[in-house]
Amino acid sequence: MINKQSQQGATLIVVLVVVLLLIVISTLAIRQGVLSLNIATNAQAQQLMNQNSDAAIFNAEDADQLAVQLAANGMFGYIRTANNKGKELVFCYRGANTSFFSLNNASVSTWEDSKTKPTNNELGTAGYCSLSNSNDYTSGRSAVMTQVTVQFVESSSSSDEAFVGYVTGTDVDAAKVISPEMAIITAVSLMPTLSTASNAQINSCLSTHMTNPTASIPTGVTVATDSVTSTSFRASVSECLSSLNVPYTTYVTVYNLTQSVVGS
Repeated sequence: MINKQSQQGATLIVVLVVVLLLIVISTLAIRQGVLSLNIATNAQAQQLMNQNSDAAIFNAEDADQLAVQLAANGMFGYIRTANNKGKELVFCYRGANTSFFSLNNASVSTWEDSKTKPTNNELGTAGYCSLSNSNDYTSGRSAVMTQVTVQFVESSSSSDEAFVGYVTGTDVDAAKVISPEMAIITAVSLMPTLSTASNAQINSCLSTHMTNPTASIPTGVTVATDSVTSTSFRASVSECLSSLNVPYTTYVTVYNLTQSVVGS
């Protein structure tokens, strides 16, 4: 005769094993779900940042405004002059701001001779995006922030290729046209909410680091270190954000500006 107490004990063990298996399966399912959610979130974040960078570049290419802004008294014309070539014109792409082209909302970052770090306040600091300002986000959702940099350089200084940027069949000296120039527009989009970095650290990356510092550092200068981020000022804005594990994308678009003579 089978002991009834033994049967109850065996049944209890079977039930416990089944419960344990269910717990393990549920845990694996939850982990898989979280992993899938993270992948989806990362993909969506990347897409959002790409879209905002595209929007900023698209606004900079506005044909109706470009000719005006390239003039000597225009926003881009300011850093196109001989004295300002190589400097970085910086502005925050503010979605709520209807005035995209405004020197009042721009800053200039440059590396002066003998200085150990960039000078960022030539036009004030209103152009840099700041996490403390809700208007500096590209939308009311306060998810993505995009900072744009415009820099003009001589075409010959950016390439080893001879006569790069020159119009075929045009003699610059004889035709009295401007020498070819290159306009480099960089859009850095970031999502601060997906980072553990502090507001002060991210703000320091955006406002005290240059977008392209290696081309501007004076010879023989000992480069200082950013005390807020512990990053060398030799690091670009993107490199500074990367050191803080801030999600970001960097779009660089290069335009060649030339002038040709059209026969009547």
